[in-house]
Amino acid sequence: MSRKTLVIAIVAIAALIVVAQILAAVFPAQPTYTASLESATLVARPTRTMTPSATPVPPTSTPTATATAVPPTATPIPPTATVTATLPPETATPMASATPRPTNTRAITAAPTAIPPTPAPPTATAAPETLLTMIEIDNGEYGKSAIYVRYDGAPSEEVSDVLVKGPDGGTYRAEMGFLSRPSSLAKVQEYWGYAQRGGANWKGFVRLYEAVNWISCSAEANVCYEKDENSAQASITSQLYLKQHVLESLLGSYLAGGILGTTGNGYYWEIQNAVFRPIIDIAPPSVPCVVFRFVRVS
Repeated sequence: MSRKTLVIAIVAIAALIVVAQILAAVFPAQPTYTASLESATLVARPTRTMTPSATPVPPTSTPTATATAVPPTATPIPPTATVTATLPPETATPMASATPRPTNTRAITAAPTAIPPTPAPPTATAAPETLLTMIEIDNGEYGKSAIYVRYDGAPSEEVSDVLVKGPDGGTYRAEMGFLSRPSSLAKVQEYWGYAQRGGANWKGFVRLYEAVNWISCSAEANVCYEKDENSAQASITSQLYLKQHVLESLLGSYLAGGILGTTGNGYYWEIQNAVFRPIIDIAPPSVPCVVFRFVRVS
């Protein structure tokens, strides 16, 4: 080799070294990255560094999955639309219900209008308080029977033969009975129960006589009465006789006020006493129970 060739080779080598140094200065990371890769292959230490560094990246993509949760948010919106669609039918149904309400209201309004006439029947029922010739009585465990109003003659005589002259010159037949008023009937039952007659289903009679046919009626008496009790027949009878002046007074009361007018007569409580004393020997009821009616016969 010549001297010139040797110099050229030395210059070339020096140039290469300079180029290499320049390259090393310009790209220092290249050799470092390579060295890191080489040392990374030696131990698991770089793997730990790389795995954590690679793992954080997926969490960043996971938020993207979280963004997928936005569709569920969009999903509630359709139900809201469905509810809005359902509301019109519901609104329509109340409209239909609103139609019957006026109808019902009219019906209710009509009912009160009918209620005022309803009290009229009670008045009509109370007005025809009548004379009863037979009323029911209760003997408790022995059953139910009755008290009958009868007259002189046969035991079953139901036609009065008690006559009285009226102020108008006419002749009237006197008829006796019990007032149909519920409170009066209840009082009769109460007094009947006071007697406590047991052993049979007892019945009662109130008999009005045309003339006195027993000796116990004094001249001073206005009303005469006796008791006739028949245990074999399980019957108790109140036998009454009214003097003529008492009958005439009762007729005047009847002509003035009907059967209820007779309960205000001056002799009334003597008569009621004569009816109840044979049943039970205590003071008679303080409410009217007995009434009279007069029928003109001539």
